[in-house]
Amino acid sequence: MSFFYRFSKKPSSFVTLPFYPGPVSIPADIRQIFAQDFGPPRMGEEFLHTYRSAAKNMQKILYTQNEIVMPTGEGMLGLWGALKSVLKIGDKVVTIGTGVFGDGFAEMAKSLGCQVEHLSFPHDVTITANHLNIIEETLRRVQPLALIAVHCETPSGTLNPLQPLGGLKKQHGVPLFIVDAVSSIGGTPVNADACHVDIVLGGSQKCLACPADMSILAISDVAWHQMQTVQYVGYDALLPFRQASQNVQKFPYTPNWHGITALEKSSSNILAEGLFAVFVRHQNVAVECQKGLAQLGISLFPTPEAISSPTVTAAYVPEGFTSSQWQKQLAQQGLIVGKGLGIIQEKIFRLGHMGPQANLDNLKKALKIIRKTISGK
Repeated sequence: MSFFYRFSKKPSSFVTLPFYPGPVSIPADIRQIFAQDFGPPRMGEEFLHTYRSAAKNMQKILYTQNEIVMPTGEGMLGLWGALKSVLKIGDKVVTIGTGVFGDGFAEMAKSLGCQVEHLSFPHDVTITANHLNIIEETLRRVQPLALIAVHCETPSGTLNPLQPLGGLKKQHGVPLFIVDAVSSIGGTPVNADACHVDIVLGGSQKCLACPADMSILAISDVAWHQMQTVQYVGYDALLPFRQASQNVQKFPYTPNWHGITALEKSSSNILAEGLFAVFVRHQNVAVECQKGLAQLGISLFPTPEAISSPTVTAAYVPEGFTSSQWQKQLAQQGLIVGKGLGIIQEKIFRLGHMGPQANLDNLKKALKIIRKTISGK
């Protein structure tokens, strides 16, 4: 039974407007891939050709020369695998939190026995000059092995600037800069190399518009060297993937041919549209979404000084509704949105305009439903 059917009690064929902040709506050409049969990946070069093509595409999308690896598993597998592959007990780590996932990184690193200095800022802000002064002082004092941050805080609808963080990483000789870009890859620029990012963490289910079955990581030589030092062994270990694209027998477990093929197709679609055009499309939809909500008297969650994300908009639930009531009443009219997470779970709702959901025509329909729901007509 689908999420929509449980909320709406309408036939499952009822047309919906998917604006959920991930997993997003999957286009027909991607869905078709999962209706195909593939031979075992270890049979020959065809799988490796697809894997290499997808990796090359992702290098272009991330503006990086670093090696791309794509393990099977939702994006959180990549996050955990990265931390366990480069961190060990006692390592000093600085984590930056402006939302649920940034704060979560601190807990993850602590669970691995690291000495964690967590800089937690309000969830409705993004990193500014004042925050950078605090971060710089912390890096100078702690001298950590790793600096960890989130690019797009999906639960907050905000986008943190990576370039100044990368500048501090380089200036203070921090060996590793790890960035969660799950909700920004393919929707806004992630300039990995220019921002000195050593591990970019991504997932297939956001702007890439694939099922939630693949992680995508861009890994620098420094990060690979650290993995050689740590020698973490586990299902989510990343070290076994180094140069796996050169020999299918080197993969640590049976590769996900369907998942890789879907990523290759999706990333090819993005490059065919043109990165600049894709980013402009996401930004235009985000601006219109924010403007439309404001015209309806709905306040955005991020402060006016914060950078709102081009891929997801977070706004306060209108007066007179609980979070659940608001979500259900929208769903009854075909509009699927997301709830808040963490401490803001009952206060906000989120419109995910990622990948195919970054569509101006559909946004206008969504705003019409929101207007109707508020007015009760």
